[in-house]
Amino acid sequence: MYWIVNIVANQKYCGENFKIGKFFSQQTGKAIHSHSPNNLEKRFLVWSGKYKAVEEVPSHVSYDVMERSRNRIRIRVANIMIALTVLGCCIMVYSGKQAAKSGDSVVKQNLDWHKKYNEVSKKA
Repeated sequence: MYWIVNIVANQKYCGENFKIGKFFSQQTGKAIHSHSPNNLEKRFLVWSGKYKAVEEVPSHVSYDVMERSRNRIRIRVANIMIALTVLGCCIMVYSGKQAAKSGDSVVKQNLDWHKKYNEVSKKA
């Protein structure tokens, strides 16, 4: 345990490719878990505004940054779905009012379908 504290305090290298700043926070000394994002997650990081372009996204980002960008994308997708649902409802209301003006109704369509079905079944 002492050697971990000593390494973190002195910010030395441990082993060949183990740099302290990559795995430990320099302020708290706690372990930082990194995540290597795939192409979709890189786009999430760009769309959420963390980076300007996909090429700027590093090969490893912290879990906190990745979760924050995923949450922002979830919220944006949910807001877009809400807006599309409201738009769809408005279009259906307008369409229903236009059909009512022209004399169409669900009952009339149902009766026409039953007449047509009964005629086809009598012919067969």
